[in-house]
Amino acid sequence: MGDRSGVGLVECTILEALDSLGAQPRRHRRSAKVLEGVEERIGLAPGYGYEVLLDLARPWKMPLLLVDGQGNFGSRGNDPAANYRYTEAGLSRAGEVVLAAERGGLAPVPVGLINGNVYREGLRPPFRPLAIIQALREVIQRPRVTSKDLTSIVGPPCFLNGCTVTGDFAAMAAGRPTTLRLEARVTVSDDHRRVLIQNFPPNANPDEVATTLASRARMRVWAAEHPGLYSRTHLPLGDIRDESSERHGDLLVCVPARGTTAGELREQLMNVYGVYTTVRVDLPRSLPAMLRSWVKAHADEDLLTSLAALETAVRNQPDRS
Repeated sequence: MGDRSGVGLVECTILEALDSLGAQPRRHRRSAKVLEGVEERIGLAPGYGYEVLLDLARPWKMPLLLVDGQGNFGSRGNDPAANYRYTEAGLSRAGEVVLAAERGGLAPVPVGLINGNVYREGLRPPFRPLAIIQALREVIQRPRVTSKDLTSIVGPPCFLNGCTVTGDFAAMAAGRPTTLRLEARVTVSDDHRRVLIQNFPPNANPDEVATTLASRARMRVWAAEHPGLYSRTHLPLGDIRDESSERHGDLLVCVPARGTTAGELREQLMNVYGVYTTVRVDLPRSLPAMLRSWVKAHADEDLLTSLAALETAVRNQPDRS
């Protein structure tokens, strides 16, 4: 892991390979050439390196994207990414900042603290980039700032796709293991005839959710023999449509079965896994301690300047909420 950014070895190597090819923001290079550079540097085969490159560019994976992808980088559903021979990549503004920090041209930046690693089934959740930056500024400028204030500034984990996050945030901030619940945005339409499911949790597959919902709406041959089980698993769903688009993102439209209101259907949908998911988190130490430790480790460097550079990169990143 990069000591000056918290970004992993493979991720840093991908950024180095992009930079060596002149793949700056809005100047993309073929992913195949980037992965050749990664293999030359650390011996990682392109098939493995490509999965990491995809993660760095997929807007549902992490708050702060380090790569700007061009081409088919796949979807959150069952649409896979195109082969690396047919996609292109460039550094994002944040990727440039990470490289500058790793090379010593800029003081360290807290990208590892921001992005966490749950996107690869780790235990560290992501946080709002600007919140982490603000909290670190508080530690630098007001060393006696209380842990309670720091926790309040950072707030709960944030996946920046609009899903709702609930759980024992106090336990998480204290460095104790806990489980968070991530919920899609499930609303009743203005005409009260449909239920709209949007902003899926990042670890949910909207295509598989649609399949699950349709399956649970069908009559089962064993329903008469097991009425209790059937009533608990059956959804009063008359129709389901996938109306996902580039403008609206992932969107499932659910029409209640006759005799069921949209509000009643919504309540049942909220209990279907995929509409909600869970994620286990366990910070290595308390959140305030992580922030103070990061500042202390780099106390002899101009952290305020590097935080300002990172903030600019964050503000230049497209809104994905």
